[in-house]
Amino acid sequence: MRYVLERLEDYIAGLVTGAIGTFIIIEGLSYRMGSLHSMGPGYFPVILGGIMVLLALFMVLSAQPEKMAQIGPEDGQLRGMAFLAAAFVGFALTVENLGMLASVAIAVFLASLANRKTSLITALILAVGTAVVSALVFRVGLGLQIKAF
Repeated sequence: MRYVLERLEDYIAGLVTGAIGTFIIIEGLSYRMGSLHSMGPGYFPVILGGIMVLLALFMVLSAQPEKMAQIGPEDGQLRGMAFLAAAFVGFALTVENLGMLASVAIAVFLASLANRKTSLITALILAVGTAVVSALVFRVGLGLQIKAF
């Protein structure tokens, strides 16, 4: 538990969550609130934004910023960050031209290589399996008109 309390990521995540929650509250207040019995369109967003702000406050208070280490990647994390960034870029560049199957396979293959313990065969199996399942779910199951090839 002590490890979780001393993380800089929790402090930053708390600040971001609080900012998003505040934005949601401000936007929700521009709609009619109504009452608990007859809720208006702004009621639910304001309640959720309030919950987000409370959770963000807890995250910031429990992060203990005085014990935090310096920001920066540790040894071995650069590989993971590079492969994940390559997966996002690869998907974005190929989804329109190559279709869903190829772009999902490329993205999953690159993302799975972010872990040093993943072999090329395992990454390839994950990529093909995820691409096939996503095609079955989105094209066959949901009937979406997504270009597969």
